[in-house]
Amino acid sequence: MLGKLMKYEWKATWKLLLSANLVIVVMTFAAWIMTNLVEYSATDFQMIDFVEIMVILTYVISMFAVYVGTSIFLIYRFYTSTYGDQGYLLHTLPVDTHHIILAKVSVSALWLLINSVMITGSVLFLFTAREDAFFTMMEGMADVIELMSGEEITLFTIIMTLVAYVFSLFAKVLKVGACISLGQLSSNHKLMLSFAWYVGIYLVECVCSGVYFAIRLAFQEYSNSYMSFASYYDTQWETTLLAGILSCVIYYILTWYVMGRKLNLD
Repeated sequence: MLGKLMKYEWKATWKLLLSANLVIVVMTFAAWIMTNLVEYSATDFQMIDFVEIMVILTYVISMFAVYVGTSIFLIYRFYTSTYGDQGYLLHTLPVDTHHIILAKVSVSALWLLINSVMITGSVLFLFTAREDAFFTMMEGMADVIELMSGEEITLFTIIMTLVAYVFSLFAKVLKVGACISLGQLSSNHKLMLSFAWYVGIYLVECVCSGVYFAIRLAFQEYSNSYMSFASYYDTQWETTLLAGILSCVIYYILTWYVMGRKLNLD
């Protein structure tokens, strides 16, 4: 049943979101062509420079618009299909609440991951437009890391950083789902209450992060220890991974509790 729900959710989102990601591809090639046109132009033509600036500006705006638009659409999709008019049909199906949450969160997180990969790949691709700029940048970053840490960043660290990022992505999706679900506990102004829950949870997260780094800094000063860049990097992925897992569990339980025990579609 979980597979069928994910398939249905994918069918309901792929057309619009695939089109949005195609915009990234089109704008990337437009910016790449314009950059090379200016670089290899034999004449000093100010109009070409102006067009290049406009294309690059449009490219940056489109990247931002696609990512934000994708997030807004997924939030709207979760709300309407779970607690809106479509929710009446969804919750009458013989489907377990866990399957509903997992299907919607998995597809949403996958689209956000695809979005992030597309945008990151686009930016890296544009760095290759000017000769060996990309490789020069990567070599420079490697030199800086080696200089600051005195040791090499391992493949294991890179992999675990990516794993931590995936968990943090799931946590973000589940947080939105939890806030929307908690907003349904009110008989009136459900969307406003959902937004209030999101702001409140965000402030709590900021306070917790501030307390954590303050304690960490105080402990470092107390022990008179120096934290290298590499050890700081390792601690960062570990902290991100633990925080992501903990957040996923908390937000999942909140969403499941409201959807399974306190469902209110009035």
